[in-house]
Amino acid sequence: MIPRIWFIRHGESVANASGFLAGHHDSPLTARGEAQARALAPALRRLAPERIVASDLRRAWRTAGLAWPAPEPPLERTEALRERDLGAWERRDHASLRTTGDNARLLSWSDPPPQGESHAMLARRALTWLAEHDDGRRTLLFVHGGLIRAVVGLLDGIPHDRIGLWKVKNVEIVARATPPGRWSELLTTFG
Repeated sequence: MIPRIWFIRHGESVANASGFLAGHHDSPLTARGEAQARALAPALRRLAPERIVASDLRRAWRTAGLAWPAPEPPLERTEALRERDLGAWERRDHASLRTTGDNARLLSWSDPPPQGESHAMLARRALTWLAEHDDGRRTLLFVHGGLIRAVVGLLDGIPHDRIGLWKVKNVEIVARATPPGRWSELLTTFG
């Protein structure tokens, strides 16, 4: 089966460069992140997408705009494809999570950060959008590492306790071929 959906993580953000968790915090791209996004353009043109959608967080839609500067197809934005809501942990540095032992909770499938979302909650939100937009069009999704880990992890059958361990690099492209109805099926079965 030929890939028809490409998940693309945003370019390097200020949060990435500074070592803190962004979540829903609207961290902009760094100059390096903007250059990474521009460098994607030739490879993306070869994919001939029919739809381009980005998270409504600036680091994702800015990456999309730089990587796909053409007016067609038009860029759509949605909050349904935002990064995981990290609640009270947003803007917290990674080192402090390791020091306090909260890193295991961050990587957990079902245990959310205080006032935030678990990977399972994020997957349910993203899968709902994917199921509603499962129309066979070749689609570029400019999103976030947590979303890619959760959704593609489920799609690939990765055990829930291992999904949080996958590190998705900035501007990494993750291609998948999915038969019609697969997102709806995942949504009803992942638990």
